[in-house]
Amino acid sequence: MSQWRLPDNLEDLLPAKASKLESIRRVLIDLFESYGYQFIMPSLLEYEDSLRAHGKDLDLDTFKVVDQLSGRMMGMSSDLTTQASRVDAYLVDQNNEENKLCYAGQVLRTNAGSGSSRELFQIGLEYFGSEKLNADIEVQTILIKSLQQLNINKISMDINDLSIYRSIIKKIDLTLSETDDLSKAIMLKDISSAKDILKRFGKNKDIDQLIALFNIYGDSKVLDELEKLDKDNSFFAESVKNLKIISEKIKQLNADVTFDFSEIRGYQYHKGIIFNAYAEGFTSAVAQGGRYDNLNELLGIKRPATGFSLDLRYLINNL
Repeated sequence: MSQWRLPDNLEDLLPAKASKLESIRRVLIDLFESYGYQFIMPSLLEYEDSLRAHGKDLDLDTFKVVDQLSGRMMGMSSDLTTQASRVDAYLVDQNNEENKLCYAGQVLRTNAGSGSSRELFQIGLEYFGSEKLNADIEVQTILIKSLQQLNINKISMDINDLSIYRSIIKKIDLTLSETDDLSKAIMLKDISSAKDILKRFGKNKDIDQLIALFNIYGDSKVLDELEKLDKDNSFFAESVKNLKIISEKIKQLNADVTFDFSEIRGYQYHKGIIFNAYAEGFTSAVAQGGRYDNLNELLGIKRPATGFSLDLRYLINNL
């Protein structure tokens, strides 16, 4: 029966799992709507040009097909966040200052991590139009409540403020190639490679601060370490103040919180506070999110935004 085999890293959901996924989808969308998020259903296809505007990583993740009507290249949805951003851009033209949107649907990706599926059932929400800390807190609050409603226990939020990394690295005169190599080294926690890339600059304050980020991780106590990196830096002080507020809010929801200032996942895409949610019984993050202000900047639209998403296929396979 080899003719019935699916391509690698794809799977059918049989009745029991399909029913479970649909039940969870309904529960979460009802929760999102109770906070004022409006449900949208983005198209499965859009032109490749708009995908390229959102960065190289998204473009590489996207399956491409030729539109038989126009001859133009199209991409199949690989991330509903970017499509929600496109919907927001349309709604902004209708004078909506803030938009709260939520979604649930299948996405396809060309690549998958070891043992991961290339077909995700992505569900999440996006808060557009607010730069306020309250927007970040609301998004993380709903994420934690979503997991708790599914009886997912011992939740831990791992947080970083990418603006710290960005504020340091912009002071260092790196080439584009060096920036990419350095970012990869930091994501791999490869401090030796990072030092090799930076050694041509000699010893200076900015380099010391960047290397120090490797060792600033742990519970809320590490926020004091971050502030000590530059006591006269009002930007650092403001970031620490905001992170302490977020930390207290998370603890009030009976979730743990940790910080890792060398966690720069999506640094090309995200701009400020980012987070991963972990939980008992799961070997990797159950959800990811953060602030990605100005995602549509290349399209001439500057717009603050934050949100999160999770993969229901991953959840039901591990619950």
